Amino acid sequence: MSFDRAADFYDATRALPAHVHARLTALLVSELAGRSPCLEIGVGTGRIALPLLAAGVELMGVDIAPKMLGRLVDNNGGRRPCPLCVADVTVLPVAGPSFDAVLASHLLHLVPDWRRTVDEALRVLRPGGVLLVDFGGRAPAPWYAATQAVLKNHGVVLARPGMSDPRPVEEHLRGRAVARPLEPVTMTVERSLAQDLADWEGRINSWTWSASTDEIAAAVAEARQWASDNDWPLERRAEFARTIQWWAFDVVAL
Repeated sequence: MSFDRAADFYDATRALPAHVHARLTALLVSELAGRSPCLEIGVGTGRIALPLLAAGVELMGVDIAPKMLGRLVDNNGGRRPCPLCVADVTVLPVAGPSFDAVLASHLLHLVPDWRRTVDEALRVLRPGGVLLVDFGGRAPAPWYAATQAVLKNHGVVLARPGMSDPRPVEEHLRGRAVARPLEPVTMTVERSLAQDLADWEGRINSWTWSASTDEIAAAVAEARQWASDNDWPLERRAEFARTIQWWAFDVVAL
């Protein structure tokens, strides 16, 4: 799935608070210490890569979306910060074991053939290498169950075509890599239902891209009615916890 259509708004809608991003970067830098070079698949606009590069991590990035890579370069002041390549993560343009670490952030859930993606990551890893994965996911807001029912009523499904759970990946890699969770990074999220509905209308999330304009409009209208019927002000801000959980899959020495 190409995110070219999201290049202009991706950073504004996926950014983490500075102090949370700093903690996440420190966690990954610690994990990557002594590992060089590294490869980020689905590098996108550089949300993960640029802070790692600034911390001294040697990195290469690949992404299927040229506009996302263009935004990465823009985010680095118009200069290419590291080797970048437009490529399909299921067929990496790498001959063989070349990297000490492969990173995949918010990627596997978008790739239907996630097994092939994981296999490709292991193929290009050197002995003793590690695959680092953030499977993504959002903390459910108080209105989540109700709005999911509304979306379903109008044929809009919050579907993830790939894999969002580390357990099937662990099973797929059994005998080839050992899974371990990294230290979780926690944060507090503050959000309103109005923001969610604006995201639906703006097609911010990839699960909305296959829906028609009429389907989205009808779902938004019904969600607004639900809010009115349940005395939930659209602008009321709810606070809830979110956990950012990376997983390491350490390659087993054969």
